[in-house]
Amino acid sequence: MTLTDLEQHLPKHLAQWSRELLAASTVTRLCPYLLAGMCDRESRGGLALTPRGPAGTGDKGHGRGLMQVDDRFHPGFLVASDSTGKHLWKLPAYNILYGALLLRSYLDSLKDVHLALAAYNAGVGKVRRAADAITVGGDLAKLMEQRRAAADALTSGGDYGRDVLRRRAQWAPAEASLES
Repeated sequence: MTLTDLEQHLPKHLAQWSRELLAASTVTRLCPYLLAGMCDRESRGGLALTPRGPAGTGDKGHGRGLMQVDDRFHPGFLVASDSTGKHLWKLPAYNILYGALLLRSYLDSLKDVHLALAAYNAGVGKVRRAADAITVGGDLAKLMEQRRAAADALTSGGDYGRDVLRRRAQWAPAEASLES
């Protein structure tokens, strides 16, 4: 995966963050198109924020930056600043990396990308409880499908994991894996 490849495959409103997405992808070993799908769902690459751009907020002021990290659950992220006092959450590289690290931690814990995506939106505890409540349902594939649906039902719109994966599929080359 090269920076040029990523820039060419992503829509313009996300391609401008290709460098940051690729860097976060390298650190977290996650597909940059998956991170782009999250960024698109969370903030439309900054277009859905007030003010527009990486320093904007959403979710009634609680979602911060491109990856809409919630200030109520990540107070350290909110107050982190550079030597000039500028809040780091407003910087695309920091914001995208922080969101990617959260997703990586959820994936390491839940062992499933779809569940990890749902946890990014709804919280890892809620997702784990919902998924663990599904214990019967046919073969393993059917069971996982039901667990993912239960997790997604907790998210905004009831489809967070499915929607992010759909967005990723629009842009990612067929050979791009979810993890490296």
